[in-house]
Amino acid sequence: MRSQLPADAATAVRSYLRLADRILPGGIIACAATGSIALGAYRPGRSDIDLVAVIAEEWRTRSDLVRRLRLLHLSQVPRLTAGAVRGRGVSACCNTVFVAESEVSRPVTQIRPIASHTGEIFDQNDAFDVNPVVWKELTDGGIAVRGRPVSAWDVDAQPEALRPWIRTNLREYWSPLVAQLRDRPPQDSTTLLRRLLTSPRGLTAGTVAWCVLGPARMHHTLMTGEIIGKEEAGFHALTAFPDHTPITEVALAKIRGARIPSAQPRRQWRSLTASAMEDIIEDAQTVGKPTTN
Repeated sequence: MRSQLPADAATAVRSYLRLADRILPGGIIACAATGSIALGAYRPGRSDIDLVAVIAEEWRTRSDLVRRLRLLHLSQVPRLTAGAVRGRGVSACCNTVFVAESEVSRPVTQIRPIASHTGEIFDQNDAFDVNPVVWKELTDGGIAVRGRPVSAWDVDAQPEALRPWIRTNLREYWSPLVAQLRDRPPQDSTTLLRRLLTSPRGLTAGTVAWCVLGPARMHHTLMTGEIIGKEEAGFHALTAFPDHTPITEVALAKIRGARIPSAQPRRQWRSLTASAMEDIIEDAQTVGKPTTN
């Protein structure tokens, strides 16, 4: 298990926690890195920094808590802007979920998050990353950057809920993205998704990577029970879905920061991405399920 953060991530996290201590003194009593850092898949300057922060119980009832967490989120804007200018998106800043001290040991699907921020988005009383996948990352490889080791947090990742949660996520999040790509936008599609997937300029390599590698990661977890990073998901897709190699290579090149392959014209990326997602999601409906005689 990794015990230290990569150097640039450590610098960013120290800066973030210093600001947190000014904005809500004594508020964050424990904090750990998850995501690509926990998976050993972090890429300096390209990967984002995912954190789970535990809020002291005495702060939980304060009327100004959410306002102060919003200020902490706003402190990330300069890093976010700098990252966007360099084409790195949210990799330039910390993305954090805030959980109360009294909630952190509850089964993950029963935790009521205080708030979260990812990139430019701040959510009150909501945090997508409080889920069985991220909590497995936390328990298997999470690195404490403040407070006790994660092993002493007494977290319950609910391993029995992992596969059901993934199947629901594929159905409720990833399948609607396929509909967007096929010009069949669902009624509840968001403005952000419409902008990313229906741009007249076509898909970016970053959007291709998100759409192809996300379901591939889920597929691998359904098969093995293990969580993998995006690059490993690309290798999995190449092996499990070789018919979609051209668009998977685009996704992998983006993740690696390598030259984007030109074998497939960009105007074809949309249909190739949708086809890859459809096949991965369809196969995922049965993979990992017990067989019956």
